[in-house]
Amino acid sequence: MSDSVLLTIANQVATVTLNRVRAHNSFDLPTCEAFLAILGGVARDDGVRVVVIAANGPSFSAGGDFNWVLTWPGQTPQQNKDGALAMTRVVQAIYDLPKPSIASVQGAAVGGGIGVMLACDYVVASDRARFGLTSARNGLLAGIAIPVLIQAVGPRRARQLLIHGGMFDAAEAQRIGMVDRIATPETLEAETLKLTRELTLAAPSVQALIKRLITAIDAAPNDADMVELVATNVAEQCLTPDAGEGMSAFLAKRKPGWVRT
Repeated sequence: MSDSVLLTIANQVATVTLNRVRAHNSFDLPTCEAFLAILGGVARDDGVRVVVIAANGPSFSAGGDFNWVLTWPGQTPQQNKDGALAMTRVVQAIYDLPKPSIASVQGAAVGGGIGVMLACDYVVASDRARFGLTSARNGLLAGIAIPVLIQAVGPRRARQLLIHGGMFDAAEAQRIGMVDRIATPETLEAETLKLTRELTLAAPSVQALIKRLITAIDAAPNDADMVELVATNVAEQCLTPDAGEGMSAFLAKRKPGWVRT
């Protein structure tokens, strides 16, 4: 396994750490493949409740590695598409995780790095972190970030950020909806850990269902079929072991079984 992506698991939390420090944690094909392999294993691990995406060094992620992308003109069209798909699949795999995910952003997140960050359910950022959809200024399209960027800030703001291409700070990122919590560099890890603990208080089956259902509802019209979809899922969840345990724990004034003391 490549050392460009590291994995640690402790106390129900899997931390996936980008480790291409000299390349500003940018993604080349081997890094994409290593990241996807690790994330696939984490998604299947019932002992993991929360996934944290973090990075070593001064940068969170610069997105696609320019040294890799510069080789694309010498490749076939299919090879070029496969390269673009590799990074797109990284973002999609984070978004599709059945467990809550947190981006812990200690430094610059740029281009595709924004996509990696916003694919997570939460973003906790250092107040020294900086952000930018700078690809247009380099003659490129930060396409992998567009779907999650639109979800975070809306289509008008997404369009502005992409065509402008400038950098901005953590306070502005929070103001426009890209960052959820801000910490100092010294307290970033503690603030991220605090959020992971909060997320383990909820039932895992409900969290996985919420993630699937929000995606389905967002993509569908608000009609009778949607009412049926929601009602069916509510009824089915009420019959699960987690529902029985949660209601019994509430009535008995104790913590449910999925909460570790």
